[in-house]
Amino acid sequence: MQHNNSNGVHLEEEMILQMQRLVTGRTDEALNARFGISYNTWRKLLAGQPIRPSLADRLKGRIATLDASNPR
Repeated sequence: MQHNNSNGVHLEEEMILQMQRLVTGRTDEALNARFGISYNTWRKLLAGQPIRPSLADRLKGRIATLDASNPR
């Protein structure tokens, strides 16, 4: 996770790629159920914009859990 001066952080590209592999839909409902984020947050992530540090921490945990339960 990279920090930004505006109290936001950028997720590493690898984490965003993991999310793209794990995503089940691109609606508010699907993104919220899968990652706990809105469509607007999804668009921010894909555009490389910063998000709140607390959201980044929560996403890291969710992605690790989903990745561990997702057979390759």
